[in-house]
Amino acid sequence: MFEIIDKALGRIIVTPHKRAKRVIARRKSDHIQLTVPFRFSKQQLASVLEEMRPRLMRLKPKVGKPFCEEDRINSLTFSAQVVKSSLIDKPALKLKEEQLYIYMPQPCDLLQPENQQFIKTTILQVLRLEAKRILPIKTASFAQQHGLHFREIRINSSKGRWGSCSAQKNINYSLFLMLLPERLINYVVLHELAHTVEMNHSERFWSLLDQFCNGQARQLSQEVKTFRPEWYEFLIQD
Repeated sequence: MFEIIDKALGRIIVTPHKRAKRVIARRKSDHIQLTVPFRFSKQQLASVLEEMRPRLMRLKPKVGKPFCEEDRINSLTFSAQVVKSSLIDKPALKLKEEQLYIYMPQPCDLLQPENQQFIKTTILQVLRLEAKRILPIKTASFAQQHGLHFREIRINSSKGRWGSCSAQKNINYSLFLMLLPERLINYVVLHELAHTVEMNHSERFWSLLDQFCNGQARQLSQEVKTFRPEWYEFLIQD
């Protein structure tokens, strides 16, 4: 990975990828990300960059909805909100009785990028802690109930999938899973546990998962695929 600065386009981060067959451009909040084939030379990049320049110039930075005092982000175990206070001179937080209070000094402008970043980072940190606390317990409970076995539980920040299971029976969950309704969280946990028996998505896998989900495995799968939590885009935006 390397970085270049273009006078017109600004900051460009170039990431070679072994599976990339072509150049893919994405606009992030403060830079353009280019994914290129693994052995792509800087000479090739210069040529492609000029060819793509008109399209890259049209890429607009994603401006997400800011998180303000009247807003709430709800997770399985807590609800987050911002409170401006005249009693403090720097940001602080308190998690009590399923409420995460993010205190900001009264004079601060919440719309400033650094304040939005602090709010987002704080919520992500608490989501990760709660995921590490709750999801292993859920997994162990369902595993015992259905006579299944797994090795380790790991929490990551994946934005592409809610969970995964390796051939070694290690289960990974995205911390963003905590933003789903509990019945869908339970489905994802059962889905990954089913993979400790059937690693693919064969009919045997769906039959097994149906046993765990009262015959609703495929229906729940579709719900999980289409569900997007409120404020999800705010939390995943780079």
